[in-house]
Amino acid sequence: MSRHQHRTVVKRIHPHAWRWRLLGAIVLLSSCFAAGAWWGQRLASGPAPLTDQSTALRDQISQLQLQAEADQQTLNELRDDLRQQAADIGALEDMLAFYRAVLAPEEVDVPAVIRPPELVKLDDTSRWRLSVVIHRSEEGDAVYRGQLSVIVRGEGPGEPVLSTFGEVDSATTSGVLPLRFRYLQELQVVISLPEAFLPETIESVVTLTGPVRRTLRRSDRWQDLVNSGHGAQL
Repeated sequence: MSRHQHRTVVKRIHPHAWRWRLLGAIVLLSSCFAAGAWWGQRLASGPAPLTDQSTALRDQISQLQLQAEADQQTLNELRDDLRQQAADIGALEDMLAFYRAVLAPEEVDVPAVIRPPELVKLDDTSRWRLSVVIHRSEEGDAVYRGQLSVIVRGEGPGEPVLSTFGEVDSATTSGVLPLRFRYLQELQVVISLPEAFLPETIESVVTLTGPVRRTLRRSDRWQDLVNSGHGAQL
C-alpha cells in the first residue's frame, strides 16, 4: 500500500512585487487611453478637409451666379441702348429728309409748300391736335407773311371748332392763324369734333401777302393721315 507523500514548496515573494504590478496596470491603461484619444481625434478631424472644400465650392458658385446676373443686366442695358439708338437714328433720318425737302424742294413753281399735316389725338375722343408746317420753296432770305386757314369737312350734325393750341377754351370761329417765317413755320390748332361728327377731309389754305401774293391749298383725307402714321395718340 503506497503512501502519498506531500512536499512543501516554499516561494519567495518579493516585498515590492505589488508595486510593479500596479505600475504595469497604469502603463497599460495610459496606453489604451492615449490610443483611444488619438483615434478619436483622427475621426473628428477626418471630415474637415471635405467640409472646407464644399464651402469653397459653394462660394465659387455664389460668385459665378452674381457674375451671371451682372452680365445679364449689362446685356439688357445694351439692348435697351441699341433700341433707343435705332429710334434716334430713325427720327434723325426723318428730320434729314424733311430738311432736304426744305432746302432742295421739288415744287419750284410755287413760293411755299404746305407739308402733310400731323394729327395727334388728345386726352378724349373728340379733340385732336393738328400740326401744319409751311416752308419756302425758293432760295433767298425774304420774310414770308400771310395766314393759314384750316377747314375740317365731314358728315354729321354740328361743325368742328378750331382753337389755338394752348388756348383750347378760346375757340376761333375763323380758324385763321397768322404766318411769318423766313424759312419755315409750324402752326398748331386744336380741333374739337362734335358728337356723331365723322371727319372726312382737312383742307389747309395758305394766303401769302408778302413778298408775293399767292393762295396755296392742300387737302388731305382724315383717315389717310391716321393710317399713314400722321395720326398718333398723345
